[in-house]
Amino acid sequence: MNTAQRDHQNAVSWIEAEIENMIRNLGQPNASSAATSCVTLAFMLRAIDEAEHRYFRARIDKIYANYSASIVSAA
Repeated sequence: MNTAQRDHQNAVSWIEAEIENMIRNLGQPNASSAATSCVTLAFMLRAIDEAEHRYFRARIDKIYANYSASIVSAA
């Protein structure tokens, strides 16, 4: 595995871990801040490409949309 592949794998693992933390902390202030920051930083450092950047951002948005919909339907 070359350096770029290792960096990519590390970035994806880091992002996945932060998304899991975000899911555990939904409903708390700034629950998505670390996950969003990880995605942005990994993209800026070119550890993930633009398609992956869009994928992870959409995934975070979808998690929040599902969470918000569940609150509305519970009320």
